[in-house]
Amino acid sequence: MDYSIRPATTADIEPIAAFTKDTFEWGDYIGRVLPEWLAAEKTRVLVATDAAGNPVAVGRGLLVSSNELWVQGARVHPDWRRRGIASAIGGELLVWARSQGARIARLAIEEWNQPARSQVEAAGFQHTTDWAMARRSIDSNEPRSGGNGGRRSRARQRLVQAHSSEAVPAWLSWQSGPLAPPSRGLFFSEWRWRRLTLGDLEEAARQRRLWASDAGWVNANADDGILTVSWLECGKEDAADLIRSIADLAIAADCQNAEIMLPAVDWLLSAAATLGWESSPMAIYERPL
Repeated sequence: MDYSIRPATTADIEPIAAFTKDTFEWGDYIGRVLPEWLAAEKTRVLVATDAAGNPVAVGRGLLVSSNELWVQGARVHPDWRRRGIASAIGGELLVWARSQGARIARLAIEEWNQPARSQVEAAGFQHTTDWAMARRSIDSNEPRSGGNGGRRSRARQRLVQAHSSEAVPAWLSWQSGPLAPPSRGLFFSEWRWRRLTLGDLEEAARQRRLWASDAGWVNANADDGILTVSWLECGKEDAADLIRSIADLAIAADCQNAEIMLPAVDWLLSAAATLGWESSPMAIYERPL
């Protein structure tokens, strides 16, 4: 083996940022978030290094609950690919997570990224559920080519901030409704997924992020001109109206863009597409530890 694996340090940030800057057409976020990752609790960032000690690969494991590991940020220098380095880093992250009490590991991969999907499948991860990030601009009331050609109509019921007492009915509705099974009981938060608990909805209400209408509930937060919905609960017949109300909420929050992370359920994705939202699919993988 012509590489070694060790914990990352702040000295690795600049060289990692250099070899990851062209990972995607738009660049990469790794160099920007590495300082935050290195300072975070319940996390482990590993690098593979060449004989001179220079980092040639990186990966992160984060304990998102007492028994759930989230794996992310796997990157390998172009000159060092196809040597099993990403799998080796991932393996060491799993060993660390088991020692911390984790019992399951998860990660997300864009649907189109077949090389990465093949790699994690070879490492024992199973594709368990599909999600989609639905996005649209909220800059005007212009017609949408992906919809019915008309202007955006307002929702019948607007979303209002939910009292903490709304957390229990929202939780019970979701548990017994059509969205919990295809989501595998997960919800999205800061580009990672973990099991949703009643406490999460209670905390959302305390933080003024839980919103309700007759159509359903959403966990939504406005930041830097973007309204992000990380969880929603509704039925098929109310999906379109709830999505309309999310756009209305974005306007009220003076946001120019909105994002909704959706379980990839046909009727939910169809309602979003009809209303002018563009969706990017991704696959969630799991592996027991």
